[in-house]
Amino acid sequence: MNFCAPVAPMPTQRLARLMRRALMPVAVALVAAVLSFACCSSAIANPPVKRIGYLEAGPFWLFDNTWSAFRDGMGKYDDLRCEYPTDARLSPGWQPEQMHRLPELAKQLLQRKDLDLVVGMGTAAVKALLAVNDGRTPILGMGMADPIAAGIVKSAEDSGVDNFTCRVEVDRWSSMFRVFYDVVRFHKMGIMFQNSQEGRVYAALGDAQAIATELGFELVLYDGLSSAESTEECRKGLDELHKKGMDAFFIGPLNCFDIGEAGMAPLLQKLNQWKVPTFARDGSEYVKAGALMGFSTWNFGPSGIALAGQAHAIVTGTKPRALPMLDQSEPSIALNLTTAKAIGFDFPFDVLVTADELHETISQPHPGTP
Repeated sequence: MNFCAPVAPMPTQRLARLMRRALMPVAVALVAAVLSFACCSSAIANPPVKRIGYLEAGPFWLFDNTWSAFRDGMGKYDDLRCEYPTDARLSPGWQPEQMHRLPELAKQLLQRKDLDLVVGMGTAAVKALLAVNDGRTPILGMGMADPIAAGIVKSAEDSGVDNFTCRVEVDRWSSMFRVFYDVVRFHKMGIMFQNSQEGRVYAALGDAQAIATELGFELVLYDGLSSAESTEECRKGLDELHKKGMDAFFIGPLNCFDIGEAGMAPLLQKLNQWKVPTFARDGSEYVKAGALMGFSTWNFGPSGIALAGQAHAIVTGTKPRALPMLDQSEPSIALNLTTAKAIGFDFPFDVLVTADELHETISQPHPGTP
């Protein structure tokens, strides 16, 4: 007969040791998970603060909307919190004596030790910052007409400066003049600008000259504006261009044509009374207000998100120069049918059916919203 030997009971102390060994990895994992959750929760509850400074030459509706959209875009990140110190938001003004302060104010911002990023809004402000750049504080350019033509960046692929980047659109302005000519078939297009490098860039003068040569129309120019670009200066400029026989006019980013400013409507009315077709560079608010045609209103939301993406990458450790700059968004066209009737212009049928916006009234201009 086979008898099974009785199994001796395991001592209590040994059993406890084995259980502790078996449970130890589980306990460690639980503690690690709790600590990780606590750390993540703490990080989310107390994200690092990044402080951003701002410089513009003077107020302009396009700057305001771009800045607002950028701040909205930065607010979508939960891994950091942004502060915009009021004493680091500088805007001296467009009058010549105020513009002279730009280099001094740019230097003040870049010498501060409490800023993680400085935004330059507009060509003049960005150039002022780069002129005193010490390579330490990252600089992000916004609201510029043409960074390449202004000599701010080397190309659409390389800013040329380690601590600087911006967004670059290629061929936008040349296509604008080409579309305007293809629709209207004018002979003499008028352009007003300040006689400075910045003024010529704002007017996209280089592109206008190239397209005029290519397509065979003439440019009539008025360069008597100051940096203030006041309503009275612009009224005088329009009179001079009218005397020179302009039969079309390009509305560039001039202060006298700032959306919402009281002086803009009379200038548009004057042009329409002369039956001069107009093209507005900076959005359909101008077309709503009486310009014949122009690019549709800037979509500030996507632009703000793209700029915020650049800023977020910079303040979290990416070198500005390493970021891509090329913006390939396609412009769209707005037309005003009431203005066309008032000046005796008939839009070709194919232009009407392909336009992105058709406006049937002339309404009081007001600043757009992001």
